[in-house]
Amino acid sequence: MPLVQCPECGREISDKVKTCPHCGYPFDGLPENNEEMQKVKISSVRLQQKNPEKTKKFLMGISALVVVAIIAIAVISLVNYQSQKKAFNSYIDNLTEIMMIMLTGGAKAEELNNLTAKVWQNSIYEESDPETDEFTKDSRGIFYDDFNDALSSLYFDDSSQDSISEIEENQELVQLMMKDLQNPPEGLENCYETVTDLYTAYRSLTDLAINPSGSLRSFSEAKNEKVDTFLDLYKRLETQIPDKKE
Repeated sequence: MPLVQCPECGREISDKVKTCPHCGYPFDGLPENNEEMQKVKISSVRLQQKNPEKTKKFLMGISALVVVAIIAIAVISLVNYQSQKKAFNSYIDNLTEIMMIMLTGGAKAEELNNLTAKVWQNSIYEESDPETDEFTKDSRGIFYDDFNDALSSLYFDDSSQDSISEIEENQELVQLMMKDLQNPPEGLENCYETVTDLYTAYRSLTDLAINPSGSLRSFSEAKNEKVDTFLDLYKRLETQIPDKKE
């Protein structure tokens, strides 16, 4: 029994059937010879050969979109990195600046605290000293009976008032700068914790200089302890601050 090829599905079937048993293609108008069927088949193949070209163009379009998307992501990532780097480096600059300002205020406070302790001691024990005599003795050169008079003489002196004003101005500036450090960038959280502790130690040291209190012994112990605490935290923060990002 001769076989022919279905022009629809390409399967071989009997030349006697009226419809393709595989795809249902009607053979009422089936070409009478195999040559015409081959023409149909060839025509069909030619039509199908156009699809790979369309697919190629489609894939090229998709590839182009992917490339554009990758470039866009890369640009956005670069912009974000630059922004993060700027914030990171700026925060380090602020940390370094506030450390120097606190060190300046702390040094001024330590200087006044040391003079206060010296005046306090020399007044109690009536020890003459060119640095403290103007505060521990009256206009006749006689020691004050009450050390509080000597401390009042010290703190009402123009030089001491200037020092106190400088310390208070320093405190105000540091307080403002601390607000700018409240939201540290990623990787600088430990620095913020330490600078917060440093600020607490700084305020304790500078407040003592502005308002001394207690006995001579407790004051002397307090001033030394506060200086040590401040310097320990200062050194710790120095070691924690990383290098800037390139």
